[in-house]
Amino acid sequence: MSIKAFNIYISKLKDESIKRSFQEVQNQHRENIKYLTHYIQDLGGLVNENTGFKGTMSELKINMQASGNIEPSDYIKKAIEGMIKGVNMTENLLRGDLDDSSRKLVGEILENDRNSIELLRTLNK
Repeated sequence: MSIKAFNIYISKLKDESIKRSFQEVQNQHRENIKYLTHYIQDLGGLVNENTGFKGTMSELKINMQASGNIEPSDYIKKAIEGMIKGVNMTENLLRGDLDDSSRKLVGEILENDRNSIELLRTLNK
């Protein structure tokens, strides 16, 4: 789930406790992106920060879903679903041809994401 998606959800949430938890998860995403960006740049790679057409369409969909009077539990559910989808896609990447350093970094990011999912799950109890 993208930082932009969390921006949309955070702007719609009224419950300050849930909003703070979403901000915490969003900040973890930012840290993950920072680590990954530095890693790619240190290897001499070029980081593409543009989400492209697919990302733009996803953001539009999230905006449409977040319009109106939506219960906080629905935002939590959608955030969890989005994060699980991202974790699954990243796990598929790990099955590919990665060197040990890359695999370690991606594994750490996955662990952070799993912890964030658990945090969000506690909000729905």
